[in-house]
Amino acid sequence: MRGNGASFDEPDERYDNEMNGDFELLDELADETVQRQTARQRAQRRAYRPNYSKPGRRPASEREGAFNALMWMIDGATGLLEELRHNDLGLPEEFWVHAYAARRESLLALRAILDAWIDEEPPLPPSGETQERPKRRGGINIDF
Repeated sequence: MRGNGASFDEPDERYDNEMNGDFELLDELADETVQRQTARQRAQRRAYRPNYSKPGRRPASEREGAFNALMWMIDGATGLLEELRHNDLGLPEEFWVHAYAARRESLLALRAILDAWIDEEPPLPPSGETQERPKRRGGINIDF
C-alpha cells in the first residue's frame, strides 16, 4: 500500500483487462440510447388541425397607405421646423433681422475657410533631398 491507502500507483493497473471485454456490449447499447420525444414532436405526429381560418391581415408592404413610423417621424420633424421658422417666438422683428444677417455672415466665413483649403497646394519636398522609401519588414519566401 501507498501512503494514501492505494495499493497501486497506476489506477488502470487495478482492473483486469479481460473484464473490459464484458462491458463492450453495454457500451454498444449505451451508444444507441433512445431519445425521448419532446412535446412538440408528439404534437406533430397527431393529426391536429386548428379550427380557425387564416386571418385576413396582410403585411404593411402589401397594403397601400400603411402606417410608416419613419415617415411619421420625418413629417413631425419637418412640421416642427416649419413652425419654428414661421413663428417669431415672441421676439421683436429687429432680432430676427440681425439673426439672419449673422447666419449669412457665418456661412460666408465658413465658405472662405473652405476656399482657402481648396486653393492651398501641398508642400513639395525639397529638391536636394531624396524621398526616403518606406522600410520593408522582411522578405516572404514561398516555396512550391
